[in-house]
Amino acid sequence: PYFTYKDFVVNKDFDVREPDAQRFLEDWCFTLEQSSLVQQIRNRRCVISEFRNYVENTMSPRRTFPVAKEYFNEAFEMFLKSTDKDPMKAGLIGFDQTNPCRVMFMGVQLRAQFKKSRGAWEMLEVWNEWDKLLRRQADKAPKTVGGAIVVSDTFVSMATQVEAIMSTGLSIWLACLLVVFIVVGCTGSILMAVLILVNLMIIVIFVIAGLAYLEMEFGGVEAIALTVLIGMSCDYCLHLSDTFLASRSRSRCKRVSESIRHLGPTIISAAGTSLLASIPTAMFCEILILNNFGTIMCLSIVSGVVFGLLFFCPLCILFGPRYAGSSWKDTVMLSLIGSPLHFVSSALFFGFLIATLFDGPRAKMQANPLPSLILGVVALVAPVLVGINISPAPLFRDKAIKLRY
Repeated sequence: PYFTYKDFVVNKDFDVREPDAQRFLEDWCFTLEQSSLVQQIRNRRCVISEFRNYVENTMSPRRTFPVAKEYFNEAFEMFLKSTDKDPMKAGLIGFDQTNPCRVMFMGVQLRAQFKKSRGAWEMLEVWNEWDKLLRRQADKAPKTVGGAIVVSDTFVSMATQVEAIMSTGLSIWLACLLVVFIVVGCTGSILMAVLILVNLMIIVIFVIAGLAYLEMEFGGVEAIALTVLIGMSCDYCLHLSDTFLASRSRSRCKRVSESIRHLGPTIISAAGTSLLASIPTAMFCEILILNNFGTIMCLSIVSGVVFGLLFFCPLCILFGPRYAGSSWKDTVMLSLIGSPLHFVSSALFFGFLIATLFDGPRAKMQANPLPSLILGVVALVAPVLVGINISPAPLFRDKAIKLRY
């Protein structure tokens, strides 16, 4: 159901009449027989090998293999008649739709060396090994053969699951980036945006761990709910950070205390009403997708409040700004160009975030996960370290409010 005729036509110049093409295709079958990726080639399911056996042992008059180009069509027609067109019925041979005498693709039916019960990520490793094999053979293939494709419902299912997970992760990350830009636009502080981003990532990990603990199946509704939780969770932190920066106290502890005293009851009340609305859906709804959505909403609300008050607020005390601007403009200037190191750390931070928005850089990051992880950590940590340890230039320091512990 997943494949159509045109999916099998990889090379429009495919011409199995050429002796080089016949010889290469038979070598392909031998390579597959010897490969650790293949359990067995099914009986009479390597067409070119069966064709060779026919022309050398059964056909009258017998011919040598590979068959000369001028005799191929006649020999191949006789071969198909002798097999009652079995390779065609199995979908292992396809002819040009406008020229029925021209073969457009030729296949091999085999049993691969893996269990279908394997998870998507384990199957991805198996597919990567197959991909390497296909690439090696494609490099050797004559122009009249070209590359090969693997047709398997199991790999299709694996690709669908992996793509669903990767696209959900990308959606969550893009939502986090949008939050960062909104925080910078609202508060003017890159340091606070980094702390909020860290808090959001912890919340996402907590919620996903909760889903795994509850053994919930992952589907489209769950993916949407995980993206929605970013917007819900950032509200509490954004209001707290804005109140923190707007305070006139010279102590970070007092600023956090004022923020909690001012917004704490409001945050808890808003979360409480949302939680009360979600609990009936999570506990009593018998429709699975709605039940899962309600469960994720409950986890999101609880984690947003708990981490907002008990994790984000201590982060502000320990790693919050050492200098606060008296206005939004002053805060932006302190964050971006407070000193040369402020500028470099801000450029690194935004450069990394913007690079993740584009397919090319993102593909390179996915291909090199460890260096990308290190670069990401450096990009996130740099504004924090600079904000804590580097004083702004006198031009900006004189206008700023120095904050103590």
